[in-house]
Amino acid sequence: MAVSGGTRTRLDREARRAQLVDLGVEMLSDRPLDQVSVDDIASAAGISRGLLFHYFASKREFLAAVVQAAADRLLAVTDPDRSLELLDRLRAGLDGYVGFIEANRSAYVSLVRGAQGADVHLADVFEATRAAIVRRILDQLEATNPSPALHIAIRGWLGLVEEATLAWLAEAEHQISRDQLVTLLQDSLVDLLTRAATIR
Repeated sequence: MAVSGGTRTRLDREARRAQLVDLGVEMLSDRPLDQVSVDDIASAAGISRGLLFHYFASKREFLAAVVQAAADRLLAVTDPDRSLELLDRLRAGLDGYVGFIEANRSAYVSLVRGAQGADVHLADVFEATRAAIVRRILDQLEATNPSPALHIAIRGWLGLVEEATLAWLAEAEHQISRDQLVTLLQDSLVDLLTRAATIR
């Protein structure tokens, strides 16, 4: 990334947009979305505040792009090696998920909590991210025509994963280890899938 400390670097339009979004995602690692400052982003990129709005029509559009990029990164790190056995893929995906949230808590909270607010775009990003994870799990289960019970079980499980991980992070001294959390979440999905399979 061509930045730094106020030094101007010429980039084409797409490269500059990508640089600004990357900086926004980096800032989300330690601050909530509403504290991502346009002035701080512009300064880090070595451009004027006004020039940022040459690349994004508004602060809202910029923040929406940042949240979308964070969601894309979450999906990327939770996409396990397809050569692994099913349970190993599930564990790898969960480990990537918990690791991403651990390193990017503010970005994740912005995605989850923002979807519960009035911003329709954030809600759309959140829903699309969840839907992509559901599809990924169904694909791995080779469930081409999933039952309503199966679909509901996986959607509900994602809510459990989100809240359990945030609760785990909220503990100053974790009651359980990260590995134990991943095992708990993995076992809970296996149990839910087993029960869902009995519902016709």
